[in-house]
Amino acid sequence: MKGKAKKVFYKAICRDREVIRVNDCAVFLSTGRPHLPYVGRIESMWEAWGGNMVVKVKWFYHPEETKAGRRPNDGKMALYQSPHVDENDVQTISHKCEVLSIEDYDSRLSSPSPKEKSKHGIDSDDVYYLAGTYDPATGMQTEEM
Repeated sequence: MKGKAKKVFYKAICRDREVIRVNDCAVFLSTGRPHLPYVGRIESMWEAWGGNMVVKVKWFYHPEETKAGRRPNDGKMALYQSPHVDENDVQTISHKCEVLSIEDYDSRLSSPSPKEKSKHGIDSDDVYYLAGTYDPATGMQTEEM
């Protein structure tokens, strides 16, 4: 086949009874790093030639992965948004997660409803907050205000 193969884009897919949509955040498989899972926001999804499902992901960084390292103000669930984008097989998605603003995270911490506690409990390893931005190419890091 000459030229580029046509991509079929999707807004959502259903995998293991979980619907994953464009703009959802997800935890990606990371062997050997259970304490620092890969977390990213899904920017697009498509079926490539041959039926292979692919996701374009914009990555978050844990404070330990930044040039400055973990700072005293970084909470356990802090993440830094980055411009780092790449493509991965959809099978590398472990499950969905949430990355909240610091305000929403604090609000959930202080007054979770019983339903939220069981469904999205702040004790969950799947709820993070956005601590700032980080550019791995330059090492520049900013804090959320």
